[in-house]
Amino acid sequence: MNRLSSRNPPKIHFPRTQKTNPSQTKQMAIATTIFEACSEKRKRSPLISTFNNSTSPPPPPPPPPVPPMPLHSGPFRDNIREFLKHCAEIEDYTVGHNPVWCALLLSESTGVVFPLYVLEENIHSSHPRPLCDRCRCIGWSHHFVSKRRYHLIIPKDDQWNKPLTESSLEKNDHLLHGLIHCNGFGHLLCINGIQANSKSLHGKELMNLWDHLCSILQTREISVEDLSKAGSMDLRLLHGVAYGRTWFGKWGYNFSRGSFGVTQQKYERAIQILSSLDVSTIIHDFINKRQGELVKRIINIYRDASETRLVTISDLFQFMLSLSSTPLIRRKIALTLAAIPSKSSTHTAQQPETCLFKDSNHHSCFSFIVKFDESRWPARRLDDVVRVVLATLEANGSKMDRQTLRDAVRQHIGDTGLIDFVIKNIDKVAVENRFIHRAVNPVTKKLVISLQDVVVHEGKSEKKMKSCADIPALEPGLDANKDLHFLFNYVLLGYPDSHSVTLAIREILDSKHFVKQWQFKCNNDQDSFLELVLRLRPSYNELVKELTRPLPPGELLVVPQYASVEELKLMVQCALRDTYYVMDKFVVKDIQIGEIEEKECQDGVMCGVEQGLQVWVRGCGLDLDTKLRYQGGADDWTVDCGCGARDDDGERMVACDACHVWQHTRCNSIKDNEATNRMFVCCRCKSGRKKC
Repeated sequence: MNRLSSRNPPKIHFPRTQKTNPSQTKQMAIATTIFEACSEKRKRSPLISTFNNSTSPPPPPPPPPVPPMPLHSGPFRDNIREFLKHCAEIEDYTVGHNPVWCALLLSESTGVVFPLYVLEENIHSSHPRPLCDRCRCIGWSHHFVSKRRYHLIIPKDDQWNKPLTESSLEKNDHLLHGLIHCNGFGHLLCINGIQANSKSLHGKELMNLWDHLCSILQTREISVEDLSKAGSMDLRLLHGVAYGRTWFGKWGYNFSRGSFGVTQQKYERAIQILSSLDVSTIIHDFINKRQGELVKRIINIYRDASETRLVTISDLFQFMLSLSSTPLIRRKIALTLAAIPSKSSTHTAQQPETCLFKDSNHHSCFSFIVKFDESRWPARRLDDVVRVVLATLEANGSKMDRQTLRDAVRQHIGDTGLIDFVIKNIDKVAVENRFIHRAVNPVTKKLVISLQDVVVHEGKSEKKMKSCADIPALEPGLDANKDLHFLFNYVLLGYPDSHSVTLAIREILDSKHFVKQWQFKCNNDQDSFLELVLRLRPSYNELVKELTRPLPPGELLVVPQYASVEELKLMVQCALRDTYYVMDKFVVKDIQIGEIEEKECQDGVMCGVEQGLQVWVRGCGLDLDTKLRYQGGADDWTVDCGCGARDDDGERMVACDACHVWQHTRCNSIKDNEATNRMFVCCRCKSGRKKC
């Protein structure tokens, strides 16, 4: 098979040769050699694939190179092998007798070379953990056990040049760890760096990489259990209220199933209830609370700082999150301007109350504006520029040379003539409890504008006025992250006397499982290959006695359009044997392509058959005695909890010793850190005994 064309810009580019080309060598030179030790120990020149971690949507890929089969035209089980063959090198060690490959990836945006380790885990009857707990919790208990599963791991920065171990498969501190079964269904086990824990790779970059890999390798469905936090805030709740989706929702991960009986309808209803909370109503509901005034001040500061109207808590959280991601200088300027009330609207001869000075050598901001009231700029414009200058100086260490200050202020004020006029005349002007001072640096001969504290003379003693930053209590507007944490914990989680808000929060926090689906894209020449979906059609006895669970999803297969029926049977048989443990000796007897029976088929009968058509397969040789039949295990245990759960959702459960039905410990008032009784009898069995 041919590999993916290197002309696809947003994808991972797979080099044809084992040697790095000149452009890659140049990129390696600027890559800070973080992974230099690992690359130097390799016997051959390393294969380096470039990764564009841009957040912008990728352009449509160009037509693939010459057929017959580019890398991402087949199912996952074939594509992963091609990826390892062309883009990775096998390591000189194994983990539990399982081979390990390493692919070196180069981030085009940061110039960092980092490793992607791929471990092929072969499943067999003596395997210590042959079944997949993640499949059971996400609702894939009915899937047949796959023969292989692949771990894709990017370790922490300091582990990049160290070999994987068996404990590596259990760790949750990797930058990225995904597990994909050879049938294309998989799980994103962990992703760290959402809050920039890595020096080189952050959460969005890692998710972009993971999404590109899943797209190129043609995965089918990937699940994630969203337990991510930002400090004390659950991101699935924070982003759910702000954006109506989780953080993973940016990449298309949607609600799959909730715990404790939460359905998709309940989840969406809870999102609507919380997102529509009116900020004016919030201020009213908290007005008599201990921190009510602080809640009001925080909300009003961000209302004033926003260019658009903030009506709901969703609008407010979105704006605060956007501020948190903006550069520090711009964020401080925006919040400082919002926190400083403008006095120019009341153009009177009185001195503003906020001017706390008595030194006649200093002039108030008000006096400065009145002094130049005859200028061609209105007082409001002069006041705006003075306050931007103040905020810019505060955000840059209280001292800047004239040109640097001018360039920084230009990002917020477009009139350069106005900026130059203010900077030229703004010497010894007091604003709040500080004043702006101009002086020439004797060494550099440059004009320096600085921000200094106002000194109040009281006889022979001098007292320095303290700034707001010295006050240990939360000061609204100084830090958007701290303000967001306060509103999240105090307002959202502590909303007074609202059962609907409390219930909605509980339902969102109980919704942890999300899934993204990929549509299979056959990029082959339409006249040469067909994409088919193989579905097993068991016999009546197999359905009644053995295969009692829903049939697993169909298996993907790409075949030449002019293949004969016998050739098609052989390809179907090889694909199923290669994928599932229960089909290791499966023999295809007959097939049905859509409405066409095998007896009607002739050589080349697939001519004119639609892409994605289902092929029903009958045969013999299913290993129905094996314990490795279903990912959920062989036990048919019953879940019937009072919350509405009818299947294992990954939460802690206990079985009733009378009826043997499993229920949640939480729903039976058993705390997570509390041991269950040796003899547990559910409420229904207890009530039944009392009636007897």
